[in-house]
Amino acid sequence: MKDKVDQLIPVEEKKNVKKPHQNRFNTLTSKEWLPFQKSWFRFDGKEKLYKENVRFFTSADKNLGTVYYYGPSVDVMQQVMNPLGHDVVTVDLDKCKKIQYALIDLLDQVNENTSIDQFQLIKKEIIQQVERVYEQLAERRFLTVFIPNIQSANNYFPFAWDLAKDISTIISLKDEKIACIESGLAKTNTDFFQPSNKHFYCLHFRKDEHSQGAFREKKVPFFSNNKQQVNGRQFQNDIASWFILKPQPRKKNEILHPAKYPESLVEMFIKEFTKEGDAVFDPMSGTGSTQMAALKLGRSGYGTELSSFFSEIANERCSELLKQKEFGDAGKETIACKIINKDARAVNEKDFQPFDYIITSPPYWDMLNMKGAENQAKRLEKGLQTNYSDSDKDLGNISDYNDFLQSLCEIYLSITRQLKPGGYITIVVKNIKKKGRNYPFAWDLCSELQKGLILLPEVFWCQDDISIAPYGYGNTWVSNTFHQYCLTFQKPIKSSP
Repeated sequence: MKDKVDQLIPVEEKKNVKKPHQNRFNTLTSKEWLPFQKSWFRFDGKEKLYKENVRFFTSADKNLGTVYYYGPSVDVMQQVMNPLGHDVVTVDLDKCKKIQYALIDLLDQVNENTSIDQFQLIKKEIIQQVERVYEQLAERRFLTVFIPNIQSANNYFPFAWDLAKDISTIISLKDEKIACIESGLAKTNTDFFQPSNKHFYCLHFRKDEHSQGAFREKKVPFFSNNKQQVNGRQFQNDIASWFILKPQPRKKNEILHPAKYPESLVEMFIKEFTKEGDAVFDPMSGTGSTQMAALKLGRSGYGTELSSFFSEIANERCSELLKQKEFGDAGKETIACKIINKDARAVNEKDFQPFDYIITSPPYWDMLNMKGAENQAKRLEKGLQTNYSDSDKDLGNISDYNDFLQSLCEIYLSITRQLKPGGYITIVVKNIKKKGRNYPFAWDLCSELQKGLILLPEVFWCQDDISIAPYGYGNTWVSNTFHQYCLTFQKPIKSSP
C-alpha cells in the first residue's frame, strides 16, 4: 500500500523482534502472534474476544501475578481462564497482591441509553479501579478496556476517547484496536448522518516509564458541539461505521507524492455529503485526488497546495480529465476546477466561492521526516521524494506535536469560514506512534475542532491488503496500524442551545 496511510513505523519499533524461542511476553508462537497485531478485527462474540486478549497479554510465569477482571461476564472470563491455569480476581483487589493483566469490559454498561451524567459516574468508578490496579500491575504489563462511542439520535458521545484520555494520565496509552461489528442495520433516509454497522474500541494501556500512576483530570471538550443540526439535506447513510477499501494502484505522476490518499475513498464521502454541482475543497491538495474525485462525480473541485511541484501535477491531472469528459449538460451548473499554489492559511473570499464540502488528509506530524520510517527507505530506493517539501511553512516539518496540532487546527477553523453554514468537513487521519509513544492524533484533532465545529460519528477505513509485521515480537504489544479515522464535522447553522 503506497497511499496516504503508508506504514510509518520507525526502525526502533523493530528492534524487539525476537526469534520464536525468545518469546518472553506470552505463550504464543509467531504464527499465533501475528494475527492479533492487526489493528482491527471482526467481532465474533465475547468468549473469543476474551480468549484472544487474555492469551496475548498473559505469560505462563505466575510470578508475574494473577489476572484482574471487571465486567458483567465473570462466567465467560473464568471459562477462558481455566485452561490457562491463571487465577482471576474480580472487583475485590484486596485478594490480589500482584497483577500481570487487567481487563475491563464496559460494553454492557455504556450503550445508547447512557447519559453523560451516568457515564461520569461509571468513569469515576473505573478511574478508582485503574488507580488500584496500577499499584499491583507488574511493570510493562497491560490493562485493556472495551468500550464504544455512542450515537443517540442526532447526538454523538465519544465516551471511549474521553475515558482513554483520563486513564492515560494514570497509565500509558499504548494502542487501540477497532472491533468491527456486522450489525446489519437497515439503510434509511434521515436528516442526520448515521452510519450503518457498529464498532467498539479495545484500548490498551501499559505500565511503563511514561506512566504517572495517579489520575489528573483533563479538560477535554468531547461533549460540547456534538449535536447535528438539520440543514435540509437527506442522508442515504450509504457509509458504514467501518468499511474495507482496496484502492487501485497509483499512476506514475501520483507516486511522486509521498502520501496520497485514494480517490475511491474521496468519492464515497463526496457522494454522501454533496449533490451534483456542489463545490468541493481541499486545503492540502497534493496531486489532486480530491478534485479528480469531485469532477468525476459532477462537482466542482477547488483547492490549495503549498508545493508548486505538486500543484502543477494536480492541475495537469484535472485538465486532462476535463478534456476527456463533457461537463455542464443542459440544466446543470458548469463544473469548474481551480487549484492554486498557496498556503492554506492565506485563503480568502477572493480566491474561491463558498464551499459546500471540504475533504482532506493532513500530514501525520513530521513522520515523513523520520529517517527510520520504513516507507522512506522504499521511496529512496526508487529516487522518489520522501517528504512534502522543505518549506518552514510546511506542517510536516514542525517537530513539536502540540505546535503541529494547533497550527493544523488553525488552518481547518480558518478555511471553514468559507464553508457554507450547515456544510461538512471530513478529515482522514490516523493516530501516531513515535519513539515508543502513542499520540492520539485523531482524538486530539476532534477535541480542538469541537471548539467551533459539530462532531459527527467517526467511521473507519479498514485495510485488509497489507502484510503484517511482527513488531515487538516476544517483548511487548505493538500493533500494525491498518485502520484510518474518517472524521466528519458540521459547520453550525446557528449556535446550539
